[in-house]
Parts: sequence; structure tokens; C-alpha cells
Amino acid sequence: MTLAELAAEYETESQRAIRTDTRATAHNTAELFRRMLSNRDAANPNRITIRYRTHLDVVLRWCRQHGYRATAAVGGFTLQRGHEPALVAQPDQTLVWDGQRITIEEQP
Repeated sequence: MTLAELAAEYETESQRAIRTDTRATAHNTAELFRRMLSNRDAANPNRITIRYRTHLDVVLRWCRQHGYRATAAVGGFTLQRGHEPALVAQPDQTLVWDGQRITIEEQP
């Protein structure tokens, strides 16, 4: 079973639980698995693929590591460094660090 499947399973369990503590534990476990997925997506310092499941702070931190200021907005992120033109990245796009700047790759 993958982390995404485990997260979905625990989220379903949290919605079915009658006891509040059981519900909270299952929900927190699902959230932990989703965070693990986001951190795994950001483990490569040279590229990160933005997914709908990716936590906002993971993408913001990855951009900040490369000197960019990122802002989360409806439908994606806006990235900017200094006076450079802003970049707009959406889910299913990959941010690539080439050692000098971030570029955006479309997924096939």
C-alpha cells in the first residue's frame, strides 16, 4: 500500500469513527502520511513537482532555499526573485533549479 493510499484509508476511517479521540487520531495519521508525501516530493534540491496533495509550506520552503519568494494563490504559486519577472506555477508542473534560476517544466 502506498502512502497516498494509507492517507486515504485513515481519512476514511476518521470520517467513520464515532469517538472523538479515534477520529482525531485517524485524521492526524492521514495528515502525517500526506506530509511525508510532500516532503518526499521536495527531497530533490534541483526539482519539485507541484501536486494537489503537496503541502503549501513545502513548496514555499523549497523556493525560499533558492532565493525566491513564493506566494500560494488559487490554482498555483507565484514565484519571484528580486526584480525578475514573476513565474506562475500550477499543479502538475515541475520547478527546476539549474544552479542559477528556477524554470517551470510542463508534465507530459
